[in-house]
Amino acid sequence: GAKDAKVVAVNYDDFQCPFCARMHSALFPTLLKEYGDRVLFIYKDYPLDDIHPWAIHAAVNANCLAAQNADAYWDFADYVHGNQKVITNAKGPGARNATLDKLATAQGRKHNLDATKLQACVKAQDDKAVRASQKEGEKIGVSATPEMFVNGRKVDGALPIETLRAVFDNALRDAGVAPPEHKSASGDTN
Repeated sequence: GAKDAKVVAVNYDDFQCPFCARMHSALFPTLLKEYGDRVLFIYKDYPLDDIHPWAIHAAVNANCLAAQNADAYWDFADYVHGNQKVITNAKGPGARNATLDKLATAQGRKHNLDATKLQACVKAQDDKAVRASQKEGEKIGVSATPEMFVNGRKVDGALPIETLRAVFDNALRDAGVAPPEHKSASGDTN
C-alpha cells in the first residue's frame, strides 16, 4: 500500500490459522487493489504456536524472504495461506518444515534473492523477530488471529469483504480522504 497513507491497517497473522487464510484471501488481491493507493497494509506475526506447530517456522521463513524482497514475502504468504492443508498433511519427520523450506527456496529463486543468505536464514530459524511481534501484539490486546488494527482501532476476526470495505471507508473518511468507488455485484458503482 501507499507509504504516506493516512490510514494504516496492521494485521496480526498466523500462517497456520484457517481464519487468517480467509482474511488474507479477502485482503489480497481485492482490497489491496481497491485501497492500495490510500491504505498502508502491514502484516505482523502472531503465531498461535500452542495449537499451530508449524506457524513459527513459516513466519521465520517469511521474514527471511522479506529481508531481501517484499514481493517474495507476499508470494510466500499467498501460497502458505492458500495451501495450509497441503503443508499440514505433509508426511514424515520434519516434513512440514521441509515443505516450508522448499517453498522459501523456490520463492528466493523466483525473485533472484541471494541464495546463500536465504538458506542461512532459513536454516538458523531465528525466531526473535517473530517472538517480539507476538509480545507487541499481546501488549496491545491481541489474543487471537486474525486481529487487525485500522488507525489503532481494533477489528476482530476474519470479516466478510463488505465489512472490511466499510471499516476502511470509514477510516478514510475520518482521515479526510475520499474512499474508492466500489462496484456492486450488478456492476453499478456506489
